[in-house]
Amino acid sequence: MDFFAAQDHAHRKTRWLVFWFILAVICIIVLVYLAVTLWLWLACQTPKMRAHLADPLLFWSGARSCWISLLVGGLIAAASLYKIRQIACHGGKLVAEQLGGRRIARGTGDPTEKRLLNVVDEMAIAAGIPAPVVFVLDDEGGLNAFAAGLSTKDSVVAVTRGLLEVMNRDELQGVIGHEISHIVNGDSRLNLKLIGVLYGIYVISLVGRSMMRARGRNGGAIILLGLALCAIGAIGVFFGRLIQAAVSREREYLADASAVQFTRNPDGLSGALGKLQSSGSRIRHPEAAAASHLFFGASCPSYGFLAALLATHPPLAERIYRLGGRWSLHLGQKEAFHAVDVGSVTESQSQILAANPSAAMPFAALDNGALPAADAAAAIPSARIAQAQSLLACLPEALRQQALGVAGATGIIGGLFFSPKADIRLQQEKDLPPASLPVARELYQWLAAQPEHGARYRLAWLGLVLPVLREGTEAERQEVLALAATLVRAEGRMSPSEFALFSLLYDTLLSPAARRANRGQLRLKQLDQDIASVLALITHAGHEDQKTAEAAYQAAMACSPARAALPYPAKITLSLNTVSRALANLALAAPPYRKKLLEACAVAIRYDGKITPVENELLRAFAQSLGCPAPLAEG
Repeated sequence: MDFFAAQDHAHRKTRWLVFWFILAVICIIVLVYLAVTLWLWLACQTPKMRAHLADPLLFWSGARSCWISLLVGGLIAAASLYKIRQIACHGGKLVAEQLGGRRIARGTGDPTEKRLLNVVDEMAIAAGIPAPVVFVLDDEGGLNAFAAGLSTKDSVVAVTRGLLEVMNRDELQGVIGHEISHIVNGDSRLNLKLIGVLYGIYVISLVGRSMMRARGRNGGAIILLGLALCAIGAIGVFFGRLIQAAVSREREYLADASAVQFTRNPDGLSGALGKLQSSGSRIRHPEAAAASHLFFGASCPSYGFLAALLATHPPLAERIYRLGGRWSLHLGQKEAFHAVDVGSVTESQSQILAANPSAAMPFAALDNGALPAADAAAAIPSARIAQAQSLLACLPEALRQQALGVAGATGIIGGLFFSPKADIRLQQEKDLPPASLPVARELYQWLAAQPEHGARYRLAWLGLVLPVLREGTEAERQEVLALAATLVRAEGRMSPSEFALFSLLYDTLLSPAARRANRGQLRLKQLDQDIASVLALITHAGHEDQKTAEAAYQAAMACSPARAALPYPAKITLSLNTVSRALANLALAAPPYRKKLLEACAVAIRYDGKITPVENELLRAFAQSLGCPAPLAEG
């Protein structure tokens, strides 16, 4: 199984959410009907009217049930659709802000926040995804964290202030590895959809809680009404927790196992889980219940005989045990856990990782020159983290500090797109804002000094500034995209490397609302032409000989999902707009379709037995556009 199978699995699982949602709505409507009937019975002034309502034959009223169904069902549907639309427009950022999160600025002076940003950057580079925007829940003392996002392009990671202050670096790395695994495995998308669905059945309870906090002249009556709404909403809360538990628990085991494969340091993750056991992970925000399935640990503890049924997370002791550790209780006192060695942990998790589709990664060992293998059942090797740390350490610290603001990040973009021709570069410099120009010149000169690692460093620099640019306003993001397009067109033609960088930039800075498209408009004939454009670009870029390039294209088309083998497109027809539109269309196709397309790209690159830096950049751009993580390769 692979990444795309995991996506397909997540899509199928959302269908069951619809069934449970409808069942919950029916139960709420029945409960409201009973409550209204009881209220009418109590409000009756005469015994005759009470007897009339109490008559079993007259208890059910078609008109009453119809109106209650329309009102309650309409309220729930409207609330769910409202929340789903909100999430579609704003992505994971919306959830983080509604839970009281504060975005951590890249130039923060807080040492613990800097450490968190460094760990997130390392993990993102190792996983092959854009670095998520990072939030901290300042008002939460419980030890917890979550990841949210509709795709790898708009994901966020949030941690509580308590976790940030208590965890050491290894433990923090384990927690972030767990959350990055949720993003890579597609869990964050499923979890956001679940928030939208559950909001409708939670809304009655949320309104009731707001009323119970009311003050003023008629506060008593409002509090009583709020109490009644909370009682009715309890059935929605019950079904919501049931749905969250069904979706969340197994995914938590998978994310734990993936994090161990990620870091090869079970002590860090187990130590973090141990601290959750001793210090607690509760989130006190009123909307935490609707998002409880997102968190690293249980944010809303369950009590009583329903605890096991409604728990959104597996028991901490069981999670630690599965990681190869031991958590024992002696005379009511928690003792330190003891972890076994890394090799035995890996072995103990191998069956889980092999059996669950989310555990498999789509790219196998790019470090040694191997190419993407969609069927490779292997998690991200720990070497990727060491590679990411080494790569970041090679970047000039002074230049990195300048890139922490929007002006500096814009300068980095300028330096990445500067032409090697002096006259064209002078024209490009005129298009840059004055505050960004020194950074652009410095980066260009630095990249020119190490051409053998140019592609590798270009991707690293782009990955570092994308979170900074994502944090800007919509107008600022559009300005950066317009500037990049102007710089690309300055030379009169677009190189494959420029296309790859621009595609990565465009995909990440485009807002979730603008990225949405109508899947129903896809046509197979158009997709065939889109596949031809994508494969033609990668073969033109990776093969200097025209005959070899065309042979590679034909071999790739033969194993692609295209229904017909289209003629080899000429290089002149592959404009920025043409290939960008092709990738946008292909990103809407089903996961198995996109999997076959990436396999075809691998065939095109593999044709001459080597991978060039430009092919590496294009492959990463294609993978990101298709919603697939793409770890850095040597090149």
